Amino acid sequence: MKALGIGVIVALVFIAGLSIYKSQKKSLQITDFKNTDEMMVYLAAEAVRDAEKEYHIKLDYSVQSIEQVEAVLSKFHEQYLKDKASVAVNGLATAYGAYIGEVIKRSTPDAKWERDHPVAGEKSYPMHWKGGESFPCGWCYKRITNGPEDNVWHKYQVLKQQRS
Repeated sequence: MKALGIGVIVALVFIAGLSIYKSQKKSLQITDFKNTDEMMVYLAAEAVRDAEKEYHIKLDYSVQSIEQVEAVLSKFHEQYLKDKASVAVNGLATAYGAYIGEVIKRSTPDAKWERDHPVAGEKSYPMHWKGGESFPCGWCYKRITNGPEDNVWHKYQVLKQQRS
């Protein structure tokens, strides 16, 4: 009798778990993007939502907002130092790098994304602008992992000045 009760409880827990899994699976839809531009626009919007929700920072796609991205990345770096496994570095770097790239695109008429780079490799997402190329996703990755010496706001300012 007691074994039957435990079996029923185990079955109910399993069914409840399966139900939760199925509902989460429906909410985690993988988006198919037509091209790199579409993906980067989507990821930049995710960075905007994340900054607002988690840090109450409004990113408005202005050049000055790259300085606010630097502040967010600083918080990620602090968390990374405490517990490396607690920070999804690749995802955060790609989303915030996409945001920086979209700011560059909006402020620089000839700017464009590419997916791959002949040297940096597949899915390195170079941004071509003002006759050069930059890797804003890589900037963000380095900022999160290395710290303030890889300040994205300073990097952007130096590159913009060099390309003017």
